[in-house]
Parts: sequence; structure tokens; C-alpha cells
Amino acid sequence: MRGQARPSVSAARRSAVSAHRAVNVVASSVADLNKKHGIPGSVEFKEGKSGSPVVVLKHACGASAEMYLFGACVTSWKQPSGDEVLYVRPDAVFDKSKPISGGVPHCFPQFGPGAMQQHGFARNLDWAVSTTSADPNPDEKDPSVEVVLTESDYTLKMWPHKFKAVYTVSLHGEQLNLQLRVINTDDKPFDFTAALHTYIEVLEIAKAKVTGLKGLTYLCKAVDPKVPETKKEDRDAVTFTGYTDSVYLNSPAHVELEVGTGAAVALDSTGWEDTVVWNPHLTMKDCYQHFCCVENAKFGKAATVKPGESWTATVTMSVVDVSN
Repeated sequence: MRGQARPSVSAARRSAVSAHRAVNVVASSVADLNKKHGIPGSVEFKEGKSGSPVVVLKHACGASAEMYLFGACVTSWKQPSGDEVLYVRPDAVFDKSKPISGGVPHCFPQFGPGAMQQHGFARNLDWAVSTTSADPNPDEKDPSVEVVLTESDYTLKMWPHKFKAVYTVSLHGEQLNLQLRVINTDDKPFDFTAALHTYIEVLEIAKAKVTGLKGLTYLCKAVDPKVPETKKEDRDAVTFTGYTDSVYLNSPAHVELEVGTGAAVALDSTGWEDTVVWNPHLTMKDCYQHFCCVENAKFGKAATVKPGESWTATVTMSVVDVSN
């Protein structure tokens, strides 16, 4: 057709060469990561979906975990039986065009809506590998990886502070351990809110329930997340009959999600002062039946960190039997 540009052979060749180079860069990046940080049988790097680098932790007991360096998002945690504990939504994308929807995404330095983009920027940036280890503890090798995120022109435009976030992921037997440390490398104090937005697979949402939250004050964000309603939890167990988005303030260190199979995922935390429970119900018809988010958060009262100081929070996740 006259006036309409046609793709040239040279343009097609340039596109093919560009794609080939991208694949080679990823391959060499994974090879370099394995050469520098890989530990045979314990810590391995591989090419994930859309070519994004993934670190794989393998414990001698048979448990495993996988984390994308993009967003430092743990997308898999399997028991020795091979059973997956976490959930990745079917609409998740891995091409870095948006955060990964599932697993354990980061919310930092903002949880929820606010002055910057939803849930901050940590979940849609590449984190750098700092160290790996598989030290005996005391008799078994616990595979571990530490990744870091620091300020950039991109982050400073949203949040004008210099920082270093250090995230450590490890397996202790069948348990998944996650630690987040935020260091103030600036010359002035800063405040932030944060969360680990953990997606846990359930047999059926109607059979799932969260225990350990009775008597707590919570912010119900289901109607308007920007103006939540303050309520008090009077149920022995939180169950799901509709859209749920609740922030439980000053929650206990131990909370459990019963997944409907006679098992529960126990979350034991330090530093995370609040617990968020979320299920999208019919707003995500294709998948809401199969997961529940139980999130460790620092939200009710923002963390304040002075120059040269740090804030640390941890969570240990375990699968426990609740069939009796």
C-alpha cells in the first residue's frame, strides 16, 4: 500500500540480532552468577521465565526455594514431598513490565497506596546478589542467598533518601527463613512502611482460616483502602466469605493459615508488628479460590531509621499438621 512503511530485511536482521544478544546476556549473566556465587547441590542460578535470573536453594532434606532477582521475589517454596506452599497467580508476568504477582513480593518503602506508586518500588527493581552460603547448622547445610537494593535516580525521584536494603533468604530444613534489613546510608533520618506480601496456596478459600488474631484491632480496607474502617476481631478464626483486606495492628509473633488439607502454614516473626490478611474474592474470579495472602507488615506505625542505623525484621515459615 502506497505511503505505508514496510519492514525491511535489515530491520528484521537487527531485531533478530538484538534478541540473540539479549539471550546471550542472560545466559552469560547466569553463568557468571553460578561461577561467583553458586554452591553445588545447595545454591544454583538458572534462567527463569522471560529470561530473568532465578536463584534456587536446595536443602539436603529435599526442600527447595526459588527467588527471582527481579523484585527479590520468592516464587516457590517446596516441601521434601514436592508440595508447593506458595502461590503465583495465573496473570503473573515475568518480563519486568510489572511486579511479579505471587510468591512473596516486597512492599517497600510504602505499603499500599500513598505518595508514591502502590507498594513502593522494591518489587519492580533488580536486586544484586551479595553473598551465598551453605554453612553447616550444625550438621546440615542450610542454603542461603543475600541480595541488596540501594538508591538510584529512579528511587530518589519517588523517595529522596539514600538506603541499603539487605534481604536474606534461607532454608533451615523444611522451613523458609526471610530477613529484611534496611540501613540508612543518608545524612538524615527517614520513615517507611513495608510488608512481605506472601501468597499461600489453599485447597479452597472457603476452607481456609487464619488463627491467632482474635481480640486485635484491625483496619478494614475492603471498602476504601485510603480511608479504612477500624474494627475489633471477635472471631476465633478469620474465614473468607467475600472480599477481604484487613490490617491487624500489633499482631502476635505467631500466626497460622490453615489451608484446608489438615495442614497449616505457621508464620513466626520478629520486627514485623502487623499482619495483613487479603483475598480478592470475585475481583479475581480465575484464581481467588486457590490462595490467601497472610502478610507480615510494618504499617500501623512507620519505621523510623536514623543515619547509620538500621531496622530488621524476620519471618520463619513452617508447614505444621493441624489435622487432630
